[in-house]
Amino acid sequence: MRFAALSAVAAFGLLQSTPALAGSATAGSIMSEQAAIAIATSSMPAGNSVTRTQCTTMVRALSARYRCTVWWSPATGEGDG
Repeated sequence: MRFAALSAVAAFGLLQSTPALAGSATAGSIMSEQAAIAIATSSMPAGNSVTRTQCTTMVRALSARYRCTVWWSPATGEGDG
């Protein structure tokens, strides 16, 4: 049990030190697609760029819900020389 806890702590430390990679986030909203995109984008690390969005509208009982996924890529290095 103790080994599992130490392994988890070590893995968490490794994850914290890895460089930013491309990623994605999915969020939902009952307001609009734009709101769902804004919520998903709020999970994106600063400086990254949105590369793609995809939204799905679900309608039930005259009520719409929006689910959007936002993909991003890491910022490129500026001023390397």
